[in-house]
Amino acid sequence: MEFPAFTEAAPLTAFEIEALRSLYLTLQDLRHEYESARLLHDRGYRLEEIAQVYTQGRALPHHPDALHQLGRLADRYERGVGLLAWRYASAATVLGASVLDCLVGGRPPLTATAATELCKEPTLGQLRNALSLPCSDLLVAREPAYRDRHENERHALLRAVEGVIECAAEFGGGVPKEAVSLWAGRLTDFDRPRTDPLYENGLERLLQYAEQFPHETSWYLKQSRAGALPHQIRTRPVDSRQDAQAYRYELPLRPRLLTGDRVRKWRTVVCGSL
Repeated sequence: MEFPAFTEAAPLTAFEIEALRSLYLTLQDLRHEYESARLLHDRGYRLEEIAQVYTQGRALPHHPDALHQLGRLADRYERGVGLLAWRYASAATVLGASVLDCLVGGRPPLTATAATELCKEPTLGQLRNALSLPCSDLLVAREPAYRDRHENERHALLRAVEGVIECAAEFGGGVPKEAVSLWAGRLTDFDRPRTDPLYENGLERLLQYAEQFPHETSWYLKQSRAGALPHQIRTRPVDSRQDAQAYRYELPLRPRLLTGDRVRKWRTVVCGSL
């Protein structure tokens, strides 16, 4: 899908739109490259298995040995692409959720400084916080059945991120064991050779989840302009810090992991103060 067109009347800054576009286009290429890398990896190991069968018992095993080395090269390439894809998919998720949450909540748009920071790979804790925003809060312009499907994906991603923490805690080799330290770190910092990739159980789902945000933002704006939102949402620009304070707690807050003061603090920092 192409990046959606935003009109000049959209209550987003040009920098927010450019940040969303930059990460969206990056994910398009990385997703396709990751799929190719996985196919290359699988093909290399299948060829090695075939070569081992027909060279069994022969004195010169050059063919299976070469294919084994080829498989190891493909494995390293797949891992490198996977880590790169995770870096940008996690950033796109946090940025996209932040932009949409501020928009739906009637809070000020992100500053260029804030948007730039959110384009960097987030900590696992920051990613968990973004994934803790319920689809019932973000996808208010969608039908309940649509929100329910995305809510299932959100919960699956939260479980996958929790699984990253559990696996990383067992690595050793300089990777902390304490959950607090792990949540404060980034997945790419915890990757270690000769271990299964930490992104293995969540990357494909995260790529799909991250790519939705520009389209959901565009859809919300279209429905808002048409007066077709299911219930009234304040969307006028917030012109002052005092007005921003009035809107900080406007949304109903029902996240599973990020609750109460923690979610209010996250929304205040991301959407109110930066």
